[in-house]
Amino acid sequence: MNLAELIMDRRSIRKCNNKPVEQELVVDLLRDAARLQPALEDGAWRVMYAGTPESSKRLVDYMLAQMAQSKLGKLIPGKLLDVLKKRFTDIPAHVIVLSAKGPDRLTSDRNYAAVCGMMQSFQLLGWEQGLGMIWDTESIFQQESFFRGIGKREDERFVGILHLGYYDKAPRGRKRTPAERKWTILQGSAI
Repeated sequence: MNLAELIMDRRSIRKCNNKPVEQELVVDLLRDAARLQPALEDGAWRVMYAGTPESSKRLVDYMLAQMAQSKLGKLIPGKLLDVLKKRFTDIPAHVIVLSAKGPDRLTSDRNYAAVCGMMQSFQLLGWEQGLGMIWDTESIFQQESFFRGIGKREDERFVGILHLGYYDKAPRGRKRTPAERKWTILQGSAI
């Protein structure tokens, strides 16, 4: 499969089967994805892996604690929270992604962009291996108590959580916006 086909075929996977995701595979994919991102410097990123039932449960507890404390979460019935907890704990593996803050905003933004590029490569490399995932950046996780729970450091920026697992059937693709509809020609006079 060529790169364009790989990009077009990849899907966000929300439903995984129960086949375990080996930690070694995740490490290999991360290593390869980092090599594909030349702007990614050593120390510009860190990941945490939750691939055991115990670590997944801890992560899901941190995630749902944030939800339960929110205004919306207080309206959610306990049984629905139990369903959400089971849904997330049934996902075979989770990768929490953090980027390093730099001494200035430009460096921080460059680190963040490089880490995002690496994670896109990680998703594509995983797809080649039959591994599906979804990148979760929900605002409910953007809370200090969640960050403390996962061990985010002061000099780090939360990029997201990749929930990953093998899938039995990929969903159909959605209609894509043609690039021409996102195209704007810069107008105006030169300064």
